[in-house]
Amino acid sequence: MDRGEILSLYAWATGTCFRCAKTGTPTILLAEITPPAGDHYEVRVCERCVLELEDERRRYAERTGREYKPGRLGRCEP
Repeated sequence: MDRGEILSLYAWATGTCFRCAKTGTPTILLAEITPPAGDHYEVRVCERCVLELEDERRRYAERTGREYKPGRLGRCEP
């Protein structure tokens, strides 16, 4: 699967990437955090960081003999 196909698996919105701090860029929602104080935060990731994280997931799947399925960042599965 090429980069464009992987990126097309996600829903994008303008935001700030928590990994590289790039602002005003297309991002995906990776997680939502609500600390005890009650504030709500979105953890978002930009295109470049999505591809880096997907590559890390792919390498992890290869090392552990698991099936790699792109498009699952933010889910509780490898």
